[in-house]
This record gives sequence, C-alpha cells and structure tokens, in this order.
Amino acid sequence: MEGDKMYSFKAFLPTKLIFGVKALQKLPKEAKKLGTKAMIVTGRHSTKKSGLLDRVLSLLKSAGISTVVYDKITPNPTTIQVDEAAEIAKEEGVQFVIGLGGGSPIDSAKCIAIASLNEGGIWNYVKVGGGKKPKSALPIIAIPTTHGTGTEADPFAVITNPETKTKVGIGYNAIFPAVSLVDPELMLTLPKNQTAYTSMDAFYHSIEAFLNKNANPYSDLLAIDSMKRIISNLPLAYKDGLDIKARTELTWANTEAGITETITGVIANHAIEHGISGYYPNIAHGLGLCVTGPYLFEHIFDQIFERLAQVGREVFGIYENNDKRAARMMIEKLRDFQDRFGLNKKLSALGVEKETLKKMVDTSYEAMYGVIETTPGELKKEDLLEILERAF
Repeated sequence: MEGDKMYSFKAFLPTKLIFGVKALQKLPKEAKKLGTKAMIVTGRHSTKKSGLLDRVLSLLKSAGISTVVYDKITPNPTTIQVDEAAEIAKEEGVQFVIGLGGGSPIDSAKCIAIASLNEGGIWNYVKVGGGKKPKSALPIIAIPTTHGTGTEADPFAVITNPETKTKVGIGYNAIFPAVSLVDPELMLTLPKNQTAYTSMDAFYHSIEAFLNKNANPYSDLLAIDSMKRIISNLPLAYKDGLDIKARTELTWANTEAGITETITGVIANHAIEHGISGYYPNIAHGLGLCVTGPYLFEHIFDQIFERLAQVGREVFGIYENNDKRAARMMIEKLRDFQDRFGLNKKLSALGVEKETLKKMVDTSYEAMYGVIETTPGELKKEDLLEILERAF
C-alpha cells in the first residue's frame, strides 16, 4: 500500500468479549441479563460427544434459564435448517439464542436470531434473495469451539441455499453477538484436520484483510499479529492438541482475525471458496481457502507485491530487500507451510468436476461481489475462472 495513503475508516465493535481459560463459567451471569428462555444451536455430534452441551445445559439450569436445543446444524448450514429452527423459536417464545460450536452453529444462531423476529424466512434477508434489511434480531451468545471463523467478533454469517447452491455471507449490526465467551479449553478436542483447517481459515481472514483495498492501521496491526501467532502455534497444536498455550494463542489469533474482518473485510479468495463449497459442501472452508489462495496472490501479484513482501518479512521471517523477490518467496513459504498439514490439494483430487467451475464462478461472483470489488486488480469473472482452473 502506498506510503502516503490517507486513511479513512469506521470501527464498530459492540460485542462483550470474555476471553480466556474458564470463560465458559461466566455463562450463567451473562445469560441472565438476556432473558429466561434460550435456544441452543449446535451441531449433531461434537458438543454431545465432548460433554460440552450437557455442561452448557447445566450452567443455564443453575441460572434458572429454560432451554430448547436445535441440534441439526451441518457444516455449510442451509436456509432449510435456519427456517425450521426459527419456527421452533417462535413457537417456544425463545428470548435469546446461543451458538455453540464452530462457525456453522454460531452463524446459524445469528441467522435464526433474524428469522425469528422477521417475516418470510432467512433468504429474504440475503442480498441475492429478497434483499430486505431485518428490523431487529434476538440477542446472541457465541460460544466457539474452533479457532477459525472469527464469528464471535463480527456481524457476519454465512448461509447456503441448497436449491441454488449459493453460499453467501450476510452482515448486519443486529447480529453482532451480545456476548462472546471465548474459552481456549473448548478447543482442546479439535482433531488434527480441523485444527489445521480452522487455523488457516483465520490466517486467510487476516491476510485478505491486509491485502484489501480498505486496509488501515487498525486492521493491519491485528492482521499481522494474528498471522504471526498462527504460523508459530499451529505446528505445536497440530502435534499436541492438548497444548493449552498453543490453543490459547490460536484462539486469540482467530478472534483478532474476526475483528480485522469486521473492520476491513476479506477479498476474492473467500468469494472463490464460497463458490466451491456451495457446490461441494463436503470440502472444508479452510481447506478450500488454502487450495485457491496462493493462485489468487499470483494472479494479482503486481498489485499486492509490496504488501506480500511485508507479510513475508514480518510473519515468515524472510530477509530480502527486493519487494518482488520477497513477495514471491512469501508465496512459496506459505505453500511450504500449508504442505506440512496436507493443505496443498488440487480441486480435481477433492472431487470437483471441471464442468462446474464456470457455474461456481457465476454463482459466487453474483453472491460475493462486494469482496471481489475490494480486491486489488479489478477482477472479472474470467479472472476467477482462470484462478479456479489453475487450482483444478
């Protein structure tokens, strides 16, 4: 970014963030402020298997709060799940929603919070659906169990319409969590693959914010720090999932990345990946970002090499004065790092069919044009297709 750039930006971060080991214990006190009846939104297996769901139910019971559990959320949650849960929330008189799990349950909780108080189903409040702005939303408590999405610190949620295969983000101030309880102990049960996928999701939130046209000193500070923590601590947590220090570092790096995304936003890599997992929901979001990210950086290299060089020096420890050489070295260092966790896949090896590439571009370009617009290089559909073809 030019050294003489004049910065102009807004920051609105209303969430009460409670971070640290044992943060979950604050749930009764915080929940009582929001009402006496909650819907817990979670996935089908992990929070039950770990015993976390039972812990949360017990904590809420101790505060005199009754609960309804909606436990049908899948990775890449759908409008069908959200609308079903919202109807239950209306019937049961739910006063606030708790997102318990990874990005999918928390994003779903945000969408349910909207659909419960507004008519017509959640797709009406998506730009490529009805495009309406919700009047309000139920209060939300976020309890993340992965260090990847940053959704505990942002006003965004991602939802998939299974009929159109459109995976798109929504963003409204009404769905900033009222409270986020970010407890690194809840990350200790993450398996190796999810440890890598979610950490690299956070890494790409940060690097994309750093490369965004709207990057500014506030988000830059957090983005660089987040990337450093991930590069230093992912190998440790991958080797030993019970390393609480490494988990704490990764958890904070993820929250930092969520804040950068709130202040600045991501770029086209997220649009491209949403096209992929919209059509192939079994491909993990973090994995998809790793597959396409380096190809995007190479495609827009002339517009971003100075910023990439800075990442290379500050995050990867590259000693090279020439910016272009340092930037190329940074991309290779990133690929080498991803390779340590088996993240340099080809789309063809992940089951993607070549004839769907153009469909993915058409869908994601329409649904995620906002982040394409803030990407250096003035990208068109042909550019996105070329990147996907290289990744294929």
